[in-house]
Amino acid sequence: MGQVNWKTPEEVAAEALASWRESASVSPLQAKIALARFGKSGEVRKLLSALGEDDELVIAWENATAFRRNSPTILGLAKQLGLDDNQLDELFEAAENVSK
Repeated sequence: MGQVNWKTPEEVAAEALASWRESASVSPLQAKIALARFGKSGEVRKLLSALGEDDELVIAWENATAFRRNSPTILGLAKQLGLDDNQLDELFEAAENVSK
């Protein structure tokens, strides 16, 4: 008989979180409303303005049809804003709950 690989509840939770992070996606409207609710809109505008219109992050932000939690754009923006993984998760969870 084969060996059964049992996972701890912590391992199951970690896998579920990683899966959610990989699949989480929100519209620009949802993201911007969530940022406003978290008081981060001004910081984002200031950051993007400082980067200049030819910066890839600015181009991606302005032209995205969806924002994925683990995309380079979002991870780069989160890093610039000083958001850790948990804070980014909270922001995405809030954005997912914004009606389109």
